[in-house]
Amino acid sequence: MSIKDNHLSPSEQHVGERADVSNDSNDSHASNDYEAQQTNEELVEDEIHTDSEDEDEFIRKYGDINFQYIKRPRDAVWFIRPHALNYFKDGVLYRTKGERGAAKTELFLDLMYVGIIANLAGNASETASGASLLKYILFFIPMWVVWADIKDFTNYYYNEDLSQKLYILWILALLTLYVNSNEKILDGALGAALLVVPYILCRISLMIALLIYSIYVPQHRVQQRLYSVSLFITCCLWIIVIFVGKWAKVGVSIAIMVLEQIFFVVAFHPRTKKFMKLTMSTALNIEHEVERFSTFVTIAIGEFLYKIVALNPLGPGLSYKFGRGVFLLIIAYILFWLYNSGSTSKTATHPLRNNGWTAMGWIYSHIPLIASLVLSADAGGELLARESIYGETEEGEADLYALSLFFTGGVCVSMIMIGILGLLDKSRDPPDLHIIPKFWRVIGRIPIGIIILCLSFAKMNITLMMGMTSMLLFIVLVYESIVSVPKLCLFTPRNNPPN
Repeated sequence: MSIKDNHLSPSEQHVGERADVSNDSNDSHASNDYEAQQTNEELVEDEIHTDSEDEDEFIRKYGDINFQYIKRPRDAVWFIRPHALNYFKDGVLYRTKGERGAAKTELFLDLMYVGIIANLAGNASETASGASLLKYILFFIPMWVVWADIKDFTNYYYNEDLSQKLYILWILALLTLYVNSNEKILDGALGAALLVVPYILCRISLMIALLIYSIYVPQHRVQQRLYSVSLFITCCLWIIVIFVGKWAKVGVSIAIMVLEQIFFVVAFHPRTKKFMKLTMSTALNIEHEVERFSTFVTIAIGEFLYKIVALNPLGPGLSYKFGRGVFLLIIAYILFWLYNSGSTSKTATHPLRNNGWTAMGWIYSHIPLIASLVLSADAGGELLARESIYGETEEGEADLYALSLFFTGGVCVSMIMIGILGLLDKSRDPPDLHIIPKFWRVIGRIPIGIIILCLSFAKMNITLMMGMTSMLLFIVLVYESIVSVPKLCLFTPRNNPPN
């Protein structure tokens, strides 16, 4: 069996769950472990598929890596034996053949999240304030965690059998209860339970699924069981939130959310694999991971478009409302292209394949990116019909200054995160390919985002503020479009094209 590419450095052999690498194999510390390991490795050998000569370019697109293809188990009518779609063994990536995209049930899940994020951001914009922003963040992060749980589970194990279809339907039902109960969080223990218990059940359901799958999947066993223990601990801690007072709920919730992510990083970081001396570990299907995040970002940007067409907010004909709507459209369009252009490099090693820390950075940068996009879109929709009179609000209206800060602040955070995502790419372009290095091609996103935020402090006309935001983003787009063109294409005469 031939192995693609040459030896890789340890940093390129990663990166688990929401960061490709994690691990499993050595199941215990007793003497009969050796026999169990031999059995596991024999099972792995039986799965290897050697016909991989012509289907590796889409894998190399994200960076060079040693890999081999494995066979999928046979299809069944109702239930398919759990199996790993991707894993590392001795530094080599073993994965199923063919490029993977989003599964049908994942696309159905995305439809649910369109409504969920619109609901959360709408509640924040209706009473724009520091308290509503904090509430939005505290409600958004658990929703993102559940989405990431399903994303990772399907990335590792998706086979579309009946058990997985029922699992995702169960999660969707719990999400429905969660999002429709978020206004009851302060209505005593019962109101808090209506919000907290569905989230606990989502995470406990994942824990049970991982424990069951770890029985059948030796490649992932150790770290999935380690992560399952952490899920149980944090779920028990969430019960505290139900019974404590208002500000204690906030403090305890933040502490548990941070702890959840610490446990995740500990369970799946490459250093954990090294510390536990594991020979087999989890590995993400990278093209599926990138597509899922890209889809979520697209859903978030889609909120801008929803706000300018739903319920005819602009009215008939050409008016200042129509102008504001066009500006929102331009903002959404440019943000979409800036995100998808990444580092503007022609070839690059993706952060998920570079090393564990860049992978974690890439994943966690998407949380503020998506949250800020949705909030900015919803605030922009609220501003469409507002008069530019600061300090005067009618009953039921949000403060105009706070709304403008939500709008420009959301765009600012989005631009900063898109800039960070671009910087995390490791360019593999020749040094003299572009007129300036990658850093200077993408760093401009960050100061432009800060300038956009400062527009709100001037308390200017809303139409002018949206127009200037559009103009600043357009300048960034034009600048990056020019400097990302190869040097030879910019300076070679037309009648003497480069070879």
